[in-house]
Amino acid sequence: MVLLEAFGFATQEVFDYNRENYSFDNEQRLDKEKTRLTMQVERFNLFREDIEDLVDLTVSKMDMYHAVAALLLGSAATLYTEGRMHVPGNTPPWYVGIYFTSIAGTFCYLLLAVWLSMYASVCSHAFGVRLRTRFVRLPIPSLADLQALTAKLQDFEKQGVTNVLRVPFAAGPPQWKLEKEAEEARLRAAGAAGPSSSSASGPGVGGPSTAATNAASEINKKAASAVHDWLGSGEA
Repeated sequence: MVLLEAFGFATQEVFDYNRENYSFDNEQRLDKEKTRLTMQVERFNLFREDIEDLVDLTVSKMDMYHAVAALLLGSAATLYTEGRMHVPGNTPPWYVGIYFTSIAGTFCYLLLAVWLSMYASVCSHAFGVRLRTRFVRLPIPSLADLQALTAKLQDFEKQGVTNVLRVPFAAGPPQWKLEKEAEEARLRAAGAAGPSSSSASGPGVGGPSTAATNAASEINKKAASAVHDWLGSGEA
């Protein structure tokens, strides 16, 4: 009887120890995933700030060119309409013709400069908006990602006798069977079975460690390619 009581007490202590160990490991896992998601959002914020800086560089220059060209355009229009040549004696007609032709050419070139600077500013701003809205969106976790992060103490009952009654220092570290890992294994098996089953599962079901990471790497490649093409076309 004493041996049975001692065995029961030892079993309860081992069970409580492993249960607390399971709770501690899940808290660490949740903190790690939370930090990873936060750093991922901050990383994409840096990407968006870089795109905004590149866009502002072009927009600020074009706005300056636009203002200067607009002032010179007003001066050219004033000279063409109200300008007088104070030349002693009779002014030759050919001289007057060259004078007004030069002012008219200046007016045309300044009008073209105003239009091109405005066009470049609008195009640069539109391209920056396109990059931020289509390629560098913030990786906000979906509902499936958040559900994959949840941990219930009820899952401890599914860990098997080996993990539930693991003797400390006598066995290796526990291998917890998480619901997220089981879902990922199911998705991998479905993907190996055929492309139709994997496409029907939808984005984000595999948890943040698979779907979000793959989506982030794909977005990085697209954004880098788009920015490279933009800079290449600007240099050309």
